[in-house]
Amino acid sequence: MLTVDQVVDIAIALADDVGLEGMSMPTLASRLEVGTMTLYGYVANKQQLLDLMAARVFEGLEMPDIDDWRQQLWTYFHRFRQVALAHPSSARLLADGRVTIPAVFDTLERALRTMHNSGLTPEHAVRTFYAALTYTIGFVLWEIPRTHLQSEADYHAQWRDLTAGLDPGSYPTLTGVASNVTPTTASIEQFRWGLARILSIE
Repeated sequence: MLTVDQVVDIAIALADDVGLEGMSMPTLASRLEVGTMTLYGYVANKQQLLDLMAARVFEGLEMPDIDDWRQQLWTYFHRFRQVALAHPSSARLLADGRVTIPAVFDTLERALRTMHNSGLTPEHAVRTFYAALTYTIGFVLWEIPRTHLQSEADYHAQWRDLTAGLDPGSYPTLTGVASNVTPTTASIEQFRWGLARILSIE
């Protein structure tokens, strides 16, 4: 007999395989080899399933206990990125605003408390946190199809093929820097470069 945990685990795997758009309740039921109505014996509706999926993926991802707010957010969002890359559907879940899990409030409370204790105004603290959060989610959504659903080597080769045919007369600047663009656009170095500037870490 299935358990709720098993249903959630299979749902996460399915969403990672086919995307959230392709993860319908009938599709999940087929993957589990049960009838669609049987699923509703485990979850009340799809929204509850999405909440359980997000809670499972991000369980254990806590705001670290660091007094320096910049280092606290730096550490947290690096861990966030790693979790999101391990489950490609998770970033889309958060970006679409489909989930509400208690861990979100725990994370925000810890981050805002550290920034408040460091002298940041409430507005500065909230804006800083969400600037880093939306940057990280957006970066992961950009990164996944380029260097995780295909090899980094294939992505670089694809870029070289696309730029090799550009007319230097029409694109003098782009053709001049093309060899420098690909290695940085979807890499950990680029992620760190952007996050450091959001957090004013030079």
